[in-house]
Amino acid sequence: MIRKLIGFCCVFPQLLHAQYLPGKNYPQGYFRDPLNIPIVLAGNFGELRPNHFHSGMDIKTQQRENLPVHAAADGYVSRISVSHTGFGNAIYITHPNGYTTVYAHLNRYFPELEQYVKQREYEQEGWAIDITIPADRFPVKKGQFIAWSGNTGGSAGPHLHFEIRNSQTEKPLNPLLFGFDVPDTRAPEVSRIAIYDMDKSIYEQQPLMVPVKKAGGEYVTTQPIIKIRAAKAGVAVQAIDRQSNSDNPNGIFEAVLIDNDIPNIDFQLDDIGYEETRYLNAHIDYKVKKGGGPFLQLMFSLPGNMLNIYHNLKGDGALDLTDGTAHAIKLLVKDAYGNSSTVRFQLQQEGQPAPAPACANTMYPQSHNIFENNQVEFFLKDSALYDQICFTYQELPNNSSKAYSNNYRLHTPLVPIQEDFELRIKPSRPIPEHLQSKMVIVREGMGESVSGAVLDQGWNKNGWYTGSFRDFGVFHLEADTIAPRVTVLGAVKNGASLSKAVKLSFSMSDNSGIKSYRAELDGKWLMLSRKGMVLTYTFDEHCPPGAHSLKLMVTDVAGNIGTHTLNFRR
Repeated sequence: MIRKLIGFCCVFPQLLHAQYLPGKNYPQGYFRDPLNIPIVLAGNFGELRPNHFHSGMDIKTQQRENLPVHAAADGYVSRISVSHTGFGNAIYITHPNGYTTVYAHLNRYFPELEQYVKQREYEQEGWAIDITIPADRFPVKKGQFIAWSGNTGGSAGPHLHFEIRNSQTEKPLNPLLFGFDVPDTRAPEVSRIAIYDMDKSIYEQQPLMVPVKKAGGEYVTTQPIIKIRAAKAGVAVQAIDRQSNSDNPNGIFEAVLIDNDIPNIDFQLDDIGYEETRYLNAHIDYKVKKGGGPFLQLMFSLPGNMLNIYHNLKGDGALDLTDGTAHAIKLLVKDAYGNSSTVRFQLQQEGQPAPAPACANTMYPQSHNIFENNQVEFFLKDSALYDQICFTYQELPNNSSKAYSNNYRLHTPLVPIQEDFELRIKPSRPIPEHLQSKMVIVREGMGESVSGAVLDQGWNKNGWYTGSFRDFGVFHLEADTIAPRVTVLGAVKNGASLSKAVKLSFSMSDNSGIKSYRAELDGKWLMLSRKGMVLTYTFDEHCPPGAHSLKLMVTDVAGNIGTHTLNFRR
């Protein structure tokens, strides 16, 4: 009887959760491990990353590359993508049960697929490629070898990024909900909570940071009652999760806010599409994180946050404190395997909220916002802001000989923007005709200088230059007449014999950003792969024995072209 009672007590928290959290009905055991080694995670679904949620499992490959990767289930190769950013070399396999698996940062595909992709790249004269493959071209069986693991794209070290997506919506799902064998008996770790005045914009206040400590198996605040000058309060939590066989600080799966034993709101990190992943910046306190602080996950949804991860239970995350009593607040923080941590504290209103300061130019979420004067103007779409801001502007002198405008401070990079906005700047002094096509808009902010962020820049007849950006900061116009620098790596000299060489590599550098590159061998397009700022050609049938001339042309965003020609024998 005692054993049965203990068992019920262990299950009771999960039963309690089931009353107000939506359940998942994903197939268990349908997908196998994509590697032949135990799954040890370097990252999990929902882990907080710069400007995005992590969309799958990062599986460690024992600090090695070229481990065999296997199809997780029967299906067919439906898509291939190759890029120097993001996933690098990736395979997409569509399965008959309505899901698609993704395998990323690969070094090479299986031979038949590798040759198929290479042929398409030469047909299009482009290494970076994203192609859809007919369903009958490359069928695969569960466990079939499909690729070698690697470190391509935006990867910072050898690993396999693995995803499970809904084939119809193409949204990534949380793989840990599909029954993979990832040992995990460790509950999430909570470091602190933060308290907000819900009657103020999150960007117009500093949250009250409150550390927590373990006591009796739960987390409690260091002060028994947290008092705040707010009629309505919001809560955020800093928490991570670790698996039993890995100490990597990964992400939590869900959190529930309970006010005086009444469940108020929860969020679950699952089913997040790539078109909405940037809303991570609305799910966290972006200003705190960008300013050097921790990731704080909000237990309320900002007005411009379109994420569908929140579930209003008996509230929306705004805790009404106007009754003057101390509210017993509980946070339940869980991982995908049901391990749970509890945070308890009391929250009470103290004094009247301070009135909001006057603002000359308020910008609102879900509204069109425009700023313009004689020198600079921009337009924000109605989906650009997450919460209202008191917009600030300042014009500062720029004495650089390359600059053709003053510096224009547009608010602060501590406030995030969801959508690209078009910025227009008018020169402060005449631009010589030979430089009019060499102008770029440079953004500086938080110690970084980004001119490569100019996606579409050009001069029009009215004398305004335009560029696309996704962050506030300090902007100015400057001339870029310096061509990219291209250097061959290794002790390779012009006229060298490369009969025993396996590959050739070149480095690129530029002060405004690389736009494109093209290599030609004896006048014909040659495929060079890219990793960061390094281009590599692996010798193949396109370079037979004999004398050759390789010409590499690199173009920057201002249209300057850097050229390197290497003559060699093979």
